[in-house]
Amino acid sequence: MRKLLPTLLLGLAGRSALATAPPTVPAALDAIGLHLTLDEEARQLVQAKVNSLCRHTASLEARVALAEAAFPLIDRVLAEEGVPSDFRYLVLQESALQGNAESNHGAVGYWQLKRETALSLGLTVDGQVDERRHLVASTRAAARYLTRNNASLHNWANALLSYNLGLGGVRSYTTPADADATQLVVTARTSSYILDFLAQKVVFEPACAQHAVPFVPWREVPAAPGQSLAQQAATFATDPDALAQLNPWLLANKVPQDGHSYTLLVPLGGPTPPLAASPVPVTAPVASTAAFSYVNGIKALLARPGDTPTLLAARGGASLGFFLKVNELEAGEVLVPGEPYFFQRKRETAAQDYHVVAAGQTLAAVARHYGVLRHALRAYNHLDPDETVQPGLVLWLSHQRPRSLAPEYQPLPEARPAIARRTPTPAPAPTPPPAPAISEDDAELLAINNLPTEIPGPPVIPLPTPRAVLAPTPPPAAKPVAVAPVAVPPVPVAVAHPVLPPRPATTSTNPYLVAPGETLYALARRVGVRPAELADWNNLPPDAALRAGQMLRLSPPASVPTPPVASTPGAYVVAAGDTFFSISRRYGCTVAELLAHNGKDEPILRVGETLRVPRL
Repeated sequence: MRKLLPTLLLGLAGRSALATAPPTVPAALDAIGLHLTLDEEARQLVQAKVNSLCRHTASLEARVALAEAAFPLIDRVLAEEGVPSDFRYLVLQESALQGNAESNHGAVGYWQLKRETALSLGLTVDGQVDERRHLVASTRAAARYLTRNNASLHNWANALLSYNLGLGGVRSYTTPADADATQLVVTARTSSYILDFLAQKVVFEPACAQHAVPFVPWREVPAAPGQSLAQQAATFATDPDALAQLNPWLLANKVPQDGHSYTLLVPLGGPTPPLAASPVPVTAPVASTAAFSYVNGIKALLARPGDTPTLLAARGGASLGFFLKVNELEAGEVLVPGEPYFFQRKRETAAQDYHVVAAGQTLAAVARHYGVLRHALRAYNHLDPDETVQPGLVLWLSHQRPRSLAPEYQPLPEARPAIARRTPTPAPAPTPPPAPAISEDDAELLAINNLPTEIPGPPVIPLPTPRAVLAPTPPPAAKPVAVAPVAVPPVPVAVAHPVLPPRPATTSTNPYLVAPGETLYALARRVGVRPAELADWNNLPPDAALRAGQMLRLSPPASVPTPPVASTPGAYVVAAGDTFFSISRRYGCTVAELLAHNGKDEPILRVGETLRVPRL
């Protein structure tokens, strides 16, 4: 356990020990705005995680003390941002409420934010300040990240998972039925990230509700620019070491005088900080009166005819250098009237997944339209720095195209004259109304290929045209022939104009025929299943490239039970499809006993692994 804050040791000294028995995981509970039902296997998996969290009483008590002091500040921010209060337990899962926590992947602070993500959410990260280590500032950034993703996913459980996988990464685990759902069934196949979160809630919710000792609270106050923490500790009559440990975000010797308004967390063991009396003047940037639009959640202005980078930067209240940097522009570059230009750093991912490049469209124009960094688009689509995009190319906007998948192209509609209705020729008999001069699909593609000059939202890319599902056709009636009969299997014939339902029922005798150029991701999107499921049903890797004419099943195959295999007495060899729960049920023990007997903290199995079973 990392060094505890001195202000919490007062509470720990008088706290009665927490109950030694870990809490029992219920079969159903309400969390993050959903009613969750846990099947027995999922309940035992969460129970094993709960038992692990409660294994060391002293460590648990220290984390409870931190949580009781920090939760009032966290709850306030979550309420202001419209995030369910249960997300307070996510900070425990991410960092155990340690502001100086750092991961091997570059994630830092209470909410384990990477530098690029933190900057895109408005936090300051430089050599003097790292607001990822500021409890309130980082909580607000994390809340906005969750709110933004929930606005796209319409499901707080999926938004929670997106905190771990990103918005692009979580989409392959969602289904259309998840949108605006109020209930969720948690199973052993549910992501372990969500199971870990539920374990945190089950442990810390009752523990923090005890309030056995009145702890010294923390309060957020303005920081004085140009003053050191020691000087401000004297002002607040508090311990300088305690103030330093509560404010690891300040990396410099003094609070910077850079025009930003920073705050301190102060333990209120002394007099109330002088908030109203003689406030410290803070130089604020001049507010802009421009009417900003928002693209991908980023503040932007539309360029007017005749605008230059200097004029537009001044209209938005930004320096020219900052404006050029966030918009990836060269000095003197001509602006495109009607296009958005940004006053905050663009994001790594877009709210949409794909875009079809229009004729004459550049990668810079696509990046501007979606508020995405140009280098991110190049990385997602494996483009060279000087490579231009070709019309019809399907660009991946929020996650990386697997290298095993070839670039996908969609046909673009040819240029057409203005649509006009022909005057029908008079006829004695009534005639049906004339057909439109352009199909609905072509009209939709035309709308996609012309980026709007306003910012109502990104265009929606149509899914590929549904393909036919091959079905066996009964053979024609047999006719007498003079030669010896030869058994000929029925020839599959494509059904004309089929419509695939969201989850079509298929069997091994009624498979799906892959069309030329079709990808696993495109097919999964169209039939309403997850790409990972489609790959699993067909024994394919998640990034498999499909071949034209390849036969795929679009529903799960019938499960075939795998007989248990025991190598030696007291040992069991893990087979495909085994879980800790199924093995424990087979041999009359609990998941917790099985984990403990094999010295495991996590219920993770590998096919071929040998387990020691307590009762074999």
